[in-house]
Amino acid sequence: MTAQKEIEDLLGKAAAWLPKAMEQVGCTAPVDVTSVGCKRAMRDTLALLFAESYHLVRFQHEKMKQLKAELSSTKSQLIENQKWVISLQEKVIDCKEQQLEAVQTALTAVKTTVEDSVKEQFMSYSDALQENVMVCQPQSPSLSPEVLKKVVQSVVQQEDRSRNLMVFGIPETEKENLTELVQDVFQDIGIKPTLETVSRLGKAGKENTKRPVKVTLSSPSVAHQILSQARRLRESENFSSVFVRPDRSEEERAQNRLLVQELLKKRENESGKRHYIKGGTIHSVDKGVS
Repeated sequence: MTAQKEIEDLLGKAAAWLPKAMEQVGCTAPVDVTSVGCKRAMRDTLALLFAESYHLVRFQHEKMKQLKAELSSTKSQLIENQKWVISLQEKVIDCKEQQLEAVQTALTAVKTTVEDSVKEQFMSYSDALQENVMVCQPQSPSLSPEVLKKVVQSVVQQEDRSRNLMVFGIPETEKENLTELVQDVFQDIGIKPTLETVSRLGKAGKENTKRPVKVTLSSPSVAHQILSQARRLRESENFSSVFVRPDRSEEERAQNRLLVQELLKKRENESGKRHYIKGGTIHSVDKGVS
C-alpha cells in the first residue's frame, strides 16, 4: 500500500469513528464534546469509546512513525538522485569538452595536412618547372610562348599524375565493386586512403582478364605513402599477385622499359649479385647483403 493510500485509509477511519463517538455520548456537535457532557454517558459506553479511541490513536501513532521513516528515506533517495544528476551533468560537460578538444585537434591536423600538401605540391611544381626550363634553356636563350606553354602543360600533367597510382593484378568480375577491391588492397598494407576516382584502363576483353586499375588519391603524399608500403603485398595472403606502380608518362614508361631490360641483362650476366631498380637507376649488391 502506498503512503497516499494509507493516509486516506487513516482519515477514513477517523471520519467514521468521530460521529459514532458523538452519538454514543449524546452530543450533536463537536463543541458539545466536553468533560461535563461526557459524564451523562453510561460507564459501559465510555469504556467502549475509550478502547476504540486508544486503538485508533495507537494505529495513528504507528502509521505516523512509518510515514516519518518513509519520508526520511524519500528525502535520502532524493538527495542521492540529485547527486547522481549533478555527477551526470559533470560527465556530460567533460564529454563535451573532450569532444570539443578532439574536434579542435582534428581541425588542426587537417589544417596542417592541407598546408603540408599545398607546400609539397607548390615545391614539386616549382622544381618541375625549373627542371623543364633548364632542359629547354640550352636550345634557346629566350623561351617562346609555345615552349613555355608546353613546359607548363608538362608540369601540370606531372602534378596530376603524382596523385595517381596504377594497380595491376586485380581479377575482373562482371559486377565488381572496384573501389571496394582497391580499398581492400590498400588496407592489407595498413593504409586507408580516400579514393577520389577508380577505373580500369583499356577495353574489356575475355574472361579472367586483369586490366590495370588507375586510382586517383587526395594528394601526392598519400600516393607516396602507399608506394613505400606496396612491397608488403608480396607477403600478403590475399594479394600476393597484386602490385602497385606510379602513374608514369609515355616517356617515363619508355625509360622504365629500358631499365627493366637492362636489369634483366644484369641478372643474367651477374648472377652473383642482387640487382634492383630504385630512384630511376639500377643498384647492384652482393647477395646476402640487405
